[in-house]
Amino acid sequence: MAYPTNPIYKLFKDGISGQVCSVLKQSGTKTLCIPLDEANTDYQEYLEWAKTNTAEAADTETLTWDDIREIRDQILRDTDWTMTTGATVDQAQWAAYRQVIRDIPQTYKDKTPDDVVWPTQPSTAGPNT
Repeated sequence: MAYPTNPIYKLFKDGISGQVCSVLKQSGTKTLCIPLDEANTDYQEYLEWAKTNTAEAADTETLTWDDIREIRDQILRDTDWTMTTGATVDQAQWAAYRQVIRDIPQTYKDKTPDDVVWPTQPSTAGPNT
């Protein structure tokens, strides 16, 4: 299977409100869930890209718990760097955020995958910026 060399952006909508709540970036075999946060460099990259391109609508197929776990696991992988020694972010905030992400399947165990509301990532700005 050939993978695209340019990223593909898809708008991901909240299952309850129907509002766009994040952007999915697919590049090769990697999928990144980007929160709508002006401080997030991935979101800034998307906004720059969106000036001359149009994002696709997210797949309309029904979300499964496997999809939620895949997104959760990818978010954790993408934010592992925040827990490394020397990371110039508020590690306590990032640790709390990552714990909320880990707890999503348990937090929403009596609901459907469409009910999941993803928390907003803390700032990636360092303490001296």
